[in-house]
Amino acid sequence: MLARAPARWRAATDWYSPRVACESASGPVIRRATRDDLANLVRVAREAFFATYSTIDDPLDVAAYAERNFTTEAFGAVLDDLSAHLAVLLDAGGMAGYALLVRSPAPGCVVAGRAVELSRLYLLPDRIGRGHGAALLRHALDWAAESGFDTLWLGVYDRNERAMAFYRRFGFEVVGTRPFDWHGEIYHDPVMARAVKLPRLANG
Repeated sequence: MLARAPARWRAATDWYSPRVACESASGPVIRRATRDDLANLVRVAREAFFATYSTIDDPLDVAAYAERNFTTEAFGAVLDDLSAHLAVLLDAGGMAGYALLVRSPAPGCVVAGRAVELSRLYLLPDRIGRGHGAALLRHALDWAAESGFDTLWLGVYDRNERAMAFYRRFGFEVVGTRPFDWHGEIYHDPVMARAVKLPRLANG
């Protein structure tokens, strides 16, 4: 069973009400986020982050990080950044997850061509295992290819083994590390990367 957020954190999202569900006959819909999505983005980000990291770190620290970083102001700033791409996935239950790509400077261990960062790929915990994560990742790769990028890279917490296994299934490899400040303690998160377009295997 997933851990519940502390009451002081849950109260911050009590105002949330789900939007109308959106799913086509062929499955979930992925589209670019708009300002109408801000409330849902905050909720999805906080719930997904807490569910993932409260089991491997101090739940109070995890909740505090989520409160501080996943806000309507933060997501609004992303929408104002024309160099970023924020896509949401909606299924029969409403918003299920999102992916954020940003054109941030790549660390030195990412050496191939024009690179773009997959900064976030988050799903609500009860939507994991339905293929939504794969759909968002394919969308990210398609957007990167259409935007002229050669490499997609990301940072991942080394104790988040499920995430690392997921990315490896899609051809990502660990190419180095980068520092990450977690409440004043510096961690060296693995950096994973792959070519946006992987070469096809030769026949035979």
